[in-house]
Amino acid sequence: MRLTLAFPLSLPLLPALTALTAAASTTTTPFTLSNLYTKQPNGNPDGQTNFYTIEFTLKSTNGDSPQSGYCWASWGDNSYTSNNAYSDYVPTGEWIQCAHNASEIGDQTSEFAFQLYKPFGIGAFEVAVLQNYTETSNNTPTQLIATSIPYTITNSTGSSSALTCSIIPSENPGFQVHASGECTTPSNFTGYEIPVANTSSACTNTPSTLVSLSFPVQERTVYGDNVFVVGNITELGDWDVYHAVPLSSEGYTDINTLWSGGDVKVSAGTPVEYKYIQWSADGSLLWECGENRVGSVEYGTCGMQTVGNDPDYFRCGNH
Repeated sequence: MRLTLAFPLSLPLLPALTALTAAASTTTTPFTLSNLYTKQPNGNPDGQTNFYTIEFTLKSTNGDSPQSGYCWASWGDNSYTSNNAYSDYVPTGEWIQCAHNASEIGDQTSEFAFQLYKPFGIGAFEVAVLQNYTETSNNTPTQLIATSIPYTITNSTGSSSALTCSIIPSENPGFQVHASGECTTPSNFTGYEIPVANTSSACTNTPSTLVSLSFPVQERTVYGDNVFVVGNITELGDWDVYHAVPLSSEGYTDINTLWSGGDVKVSAGTPVEYKYIQWSADGSLLWECGENRVGSVEYGTCGMQTVGNDPDYFRCGNH
């Protein structure tokens, strides 16, 4: 089953690809992009009746262990006033975070991200990919970012691409902009080999042994409610709810019920157990149900780490 949402899962824009300088001591292997699927809607003159979609698998052997990610984005159709057969609203200028697998696209903790460019057609487009990975040498972990330059994928006649497209011309009488269609690579296709163009340190300085932890969680609240995180270490209150760490509702909306922050500094290597709690406006306290959440403060994280999934969901809450 393929999900179609009108917005991508995205990362903040990183420095331009050309600004990343190669790390001479790092040897890299190409990214492998496979299981590619793209879709375009039917260009109905009413507009916004469906969504463009792209999804694919990324694999890499760079770093301490082989990694894979499921990359996906979807966005709205063109306006009915547009005469373009390609997408007007393809998300550009941002790195779109990949999930670990297709079953949990809300999990944004994989090492991979990708970026799209205009013009975007389902059978002809450019994509750049990124991996934020750890490489250990002499027992010292280093956080690195590897990126490609924009890589062209096309189904054009005479190309070596494995991408094939199926368009439904009966959906495209004269008053419609374009017909719906899909493009796929075959299941036995080993993938596009996308070279790594640049590698750079993910840290502006030596990876810190003191790491700032953030705890994003989804929970629907009403005015006067507040969400906290509490745990088994001093920095998280030693399970004392009166010393729990408050989270921020700065990014909270009716659609995106996100509480985030925490920003407590903990020594790398520390095991952590924690739970989210909610203080209501009337003074009542709600603990999330289930077992304690567990995690570990990682080395080589450049001094910052998001704990758990990004975000977690308040168990037995109202998210």
